[in-house]
Amino acid sequence: MRKLKTTEVAGERERLREAQGGRCPICTLPLSKEQAVLDHDHRTGAVRGVPHRGCNALLGKLENNAARYGVRDIGLFTNGVANYLRIHAVNVTGLLHPSHKTEEEKRVRRNAKARVARAKRKETA
Repeated sequence: MRKLKTTEVAGERERLREAQGGRCPICTLPLSKEQAVLDHDHRTGAVRGVPHRGCNALLGKLENNAARYGVRDIGLFTNGVANYLRIHAVNVTGLLHPSHKTEEEKRVRRNAKARVARAKRKETA
């Protein structure tokens, strides 16, 4: 193992980005130089790859907070999340949560608020 010098980070980041085929190893979408960051394991310091800035930030939040929420194995959790979201990409239960508002409900609420605002403006005019 060799510790990188700060001056080597940019070059290694670009080398790894190219080795990854210019794609983020997390989301697999194209990865520009501007969005590429050098990811590392905070426990060991090991460089892992070059993901998008946002993918890396979310990964860090997951790793840093997993224990707080009782997640013991992040690998099992993330595989489970992927499968769960894949299965539920369409509504398999046929139910909607009571707090969810349909687009029509949102439109009706916006219009009602606008009517109230117009009425208030007329009163002050």
